[in-house]
Amino acid sequence: MHPLQLFCSPRHRDSWNNRAAVRGRVLTPLQMVARITRNGTRGSPTERATGRQASSQLNYLIARYRDEDAKAKPPRMAWPAYLALRYASGFDPL
Repeated sequence: MHPLQLFCSPRHRDSWNNRAAVRGRVLTPLQMVARITRNGTRGSPTERATGRQASSQLNYLIARYRDEDAKAKPPRMAWPAYLALRYASGFDPL
């Protein structure tokens, strides 16, 4: 494998991308609300309550997904390692 190669096979790449897409659909709105409300410290009372709930659920799901990946057989690549490889290969999300 090349040092910057992310996946050993197209099947594993597709599995990773599918898992990321499903998780992203859940995490994105939670992250947006948590950030916009600064984890429930800004906005109207309703927005603050929603922001606190979104922040809590976001943190719970991220930890759950991390644990699922670590317990998978074989273990899946950790997200920090994945992003480090993406950055090393020139990834620029902006």
